[in-house]
Amino acid sequence: MHMRFLAATSLLVLGFSASAAVNDVLPADFFPLATGTTTFAIYAYDREFSGPYSRGRKQLDGELSSQIVALRAGHFVDIEGMPVSLVTVLPWSQNTVNPAPLARALGDEARGLGDLRFGATGWLFANRESGEYLGITGLVFVPTGNYDSKQVLNAGENRYKLTLNGGWIKPLGNGFIFELLPEVAWFGDNSDYAGGRTLAQKTAYAVSSYLRYRASQNWQFHLGGQVNRGGETRINAVDQNNAPDNSRLMLGTTFLTDDKSHQWIFRVGRDVEAKSGFKTDSEIMLRYLKMF
Repeated sequence: MHMRFLAATSLLVLGFSASAAVNDVLPADFFPLATGTTTFAIYAYDREFSGPYSRGRKQLDGELSSQIVALRAGHFVDIEGMPVSLVTVLPWSQNTVNPAPLARALGDEARGLGDLRFGATGWLFANRESGEYLGITGLVFVPTGNYDSKQVLNAGENRYKLTLNGGWIKPLGNGFIFELLPEVAWFGDNSDYAGGRTLAQKTAYAVSSYLRYRASQNWQFHLGGQVNRGGETRINAVDQNNAPDNSRLMLGTTFLTDDKSHQWIFRVGRDVEAKSGFKTDSEIMLRYLKMF
């Protein structure tokens, strides 16, 4: 497989994580629930990609389709007066590639469990009267997912990852709420990438932001944006100069039942700019969250 083609594809097809923030944070995720609360969430994504791109130019009219289902369990505790949320995430994905030449290069299909994730969020500041919150999340990705070293396309990544996320929620008045969500991601090496190569990846950075509008006690609407930088890869110690450097827009809504025990979030999004890897042409996401 040609090294230049690997450079154009290596960022996205490793778990589809480099075209967006590694840890997908949704509106109000940094709102601390009451101590003792347990949450269970089901995420469903449908994503359509085109490319790959290299240095902002489309290299091939390829199509990549990904359907993801993820289960997330969380529990809120109190540690010396600080709210803390413990979380575990298990994803499953099905990924297909077209046309045939691209499928032969990457692998025409990959399905199975993704890498298991463990993490915790601690709130440095939580003012329930003013509605302002500041939290930090650490998340570890463990290489437990399905992985086939004979192809590039995989559900798992065969490497450890660590993300550090911040979350700041600030009410603006008149029903509007602002959220700022920076992220830093570090990557371990994959020593069995695409037929025995060694893949390394530089630190990646992302900043997401949402503007929410509370239309009622049950309904909220949000507009979001995200900027991703860094994350270049090295294959067999050769720098690929392939940072995705992409930007995304997102639009969605949240519904919360009167008893505040069931929540649905619906979101659509797409990339408005992509430098390397695959460009997200469309994303449809639905999350159901149960609180008890």
